[in-house]
Amino acid sequence: MAKNNKRYQRQLDIGSIVSLFFIVLVTAGVACGFVGIKNAHVERGDLRRTLEQKIALMEKEVEAIDLRISTLCDRRSLADRLRNHESQLVPITRSERLPGMPEELPQALAQTKDQGSNKHH
Repeated sequence: MAKNNKRYQRQLDIGSIVSLFFIVLVTAGVACGFVGIKNAHVERGDLRRTLEQKIALMEKEVEAIDLRISTLCDRRSLADRLRNHESQLVPITRSERLPGMPEELPQALAQTKDQGSNKHH
């Protein structure tokens, strides 16, 4: 009877154990690689999100600075500052004359040069 019991027992040879160990090792390596790639992807997503938030904040700051510049460059405020500092600059009267050279501009420049040279002598 002892002889019959041995016949039905399964025996694993060393090659099968090594191949099973190798399969488990490869599977574990692939799983670790997948987790590493997934973590790197999440980190890049977090970094991208924080950078986009910083960009949005900087864009708001730029808009606020642009608004401040536009208010400081307002004609009325510039004219008030020119008056307060007793500047010799002549305020701009009409914006539609700025893009091109109007005919009166050279005459006005000549008059202001004459007035400026008379005050210095």
